[in-house]
Amino acid sequence: MIIVQQKPLEEIFEMTKDFQKILVAGCDGCAAIIQVGGEKQAEILKMLLEMNRKLKGNDGLKVKAFSVLRQCDRQIVASSLRALVEDYDAVVSLACGVGVQTIAELYPNMPVIPANNTEFIGMHDLKEDKFYEMCRACGDCILFETGGVCPITRCAKGLLNGPCGGQAKGKCEVGGWKKDCAWVLIYNRLKERNRLDLFKKFRIPRDYRISEHPREIGGEYVLEKKVEIEEVITQWKGEAYSELMKQIKEGKFVFTGELEPVKTTSLHEVIEGAKTLKGHVVAINITDNPTAFGYMNALVPSYLIQKEAGVEAVYQMTARDRNRLALLSDVLAAGTLGIKNILVLTGDYTTVGDTPQSKPVFDLDSATFTYMLRKVIDEGVDLSGNKIENPPKMNIGIAAAPNADPLEPEILKIERKVKLGVDFIQTQCVYSVEQAKRFLEAASYLKTPILIGIAPFKSRAMMDWMIKFVPGIKVPEEVEQRLRRAREKGKEAFQEENIEIFGEIIREIRKTTNAAGIHMMAIGFEWIVPKIIERSGIIS
Repeated sequence: MIIVQQKPLEEIFEMTKDFQKILVAGCDGCAAIIQVGGEKQAEILKMLLEMNRKLKGNDGLKVKAFSVLRQCDRQIVASSLRALVEDYDAVVSLACGVGVQTIAELYPNMPVIPANNTEFIGMHDLKEDKFYEMCRACGDCILFETGGVCPITRCAKGLLNGPCGGQAKGKCEVGGWKKDCAWVLIYNRLKERNRLDLFKKFRIPRDYRISEHPREIGGEYVLEKKVEIEEVITQWKGEAYSELMKQIKEGKFVFTGELEPVKTTSLHEVIEGAKTLKGHVVAINITDNPTAFGYMNALVPSYLIQKEAGVEAVYQMTARDRNRLALLSDVLAAGTLGIKNILVLTGDYTTVGDTPQSKPVFDLDSATFTYMLRKVIDEGVDLSGNKIENPPKMNIGIAAAPNADPLEPEILKIERKVKLGVDFIQTQCVYSVEQAKRFLEAASYLKTPILIGIAPFKSRAMMDWMIKFVPGIKVPEEVEQRLRRAREKGKEAFQEENIEIFGEIIREIRKTTNAAGIHMMAIGFEWIVPKIIERSGIIS
């Protein structure tokens, strides 16, 4: 049903203050069922309007309350209001937005005041006395494939190929880890039915023409939806276009770094950071509005570290902030600027960043973006099949969450993308060699190079924050205590212990796993990276 909630009374009083003759129209449809807009609620609102006017010394108000069977039905509304509407200055509707607009269209000269806010299409749970959004009327229902759980509605990002990296213990990062991750629910449902083949299925990018506004159904208008049953086959041959991929293919244990352009127009620190890392890493990631903070676009610093520092870039691109048109534009620009690596990311939700009021895009997710890139690189066409002159040649990386709990949905999600044609995988940070081994063993059948993420602690405060607030991060007790004891001796002792600990971790990963390399994340203290690599004793 359509879920509505009554507006604050003060807002209703303000909207009606200039009218002396008011018709309060309830609706016996959805609004009445959830006890927000039926005949009883219309009578209550009538009395409240009268009381408010009397308290303000105005006794001349004329109010009538009545109810319409369904305000969304044009004929019913017309027959119900025809004999009444001429005697009033305004109509207050307790229906949803459809009912309000139906009355307004029938009587264009009559002010129609909405008493309710239309929330969503959903389910009413009487036991919990809560309303849950269940459907966005997208026009392309895939509930059979997703175990009866709608990912468009119940996934905060509306992902067709989830889950993203923002889930821990089956909970979503959006809303403070309280709501269930839709894709973990889907995984559990399909696993119970022995249909994980449906979970692994790749779903091509949505065609938004089927849900464009305003929509019409029936009559002379027939929506022609092109149904495509597409077997995803690419021409990907695993070619090495970048120095990063060339070294991986040669069997070298590689190191990559990471730099973060911030809210500035100066790239001095980024370029100096790249110079610090040069000679120790084969490539450097440039982050793209990390954790949904609005920073400089990653394309320009990716180009400049190659030009001015002589270090290859890994251009991070999130699907959160751009639709497929903008993503394609940036990819073509990157190709022109000589970028040879792209790391495909879905992106953190906007509410976790510094501009929570912004609207997220998520036109594509990381899987459909990967699919688009393969078409661009291998076939020289965009998602619509339009030819691209001189298509860019790049290697594609994806991110992985080794800390995911449960882990299996994460592995199956990676498998889906690997089948599309992925060149390398970089993981989020781990602090336990055992956790790295667990992930590498689970993903070994995918036969794709994996770089394990390592993030040394800049300070004890950073370590405490990571342990307390980042779900899935597990710092072994021994590591935590070693760093705490070192910090008691001073800042230099803490940094030295950092170098020793993470050098040991890298050395152990190199010795006991099949990892292709290490992705070093030391934002703001890049100087520590060469020291950790040197302490590990690994010569790339």
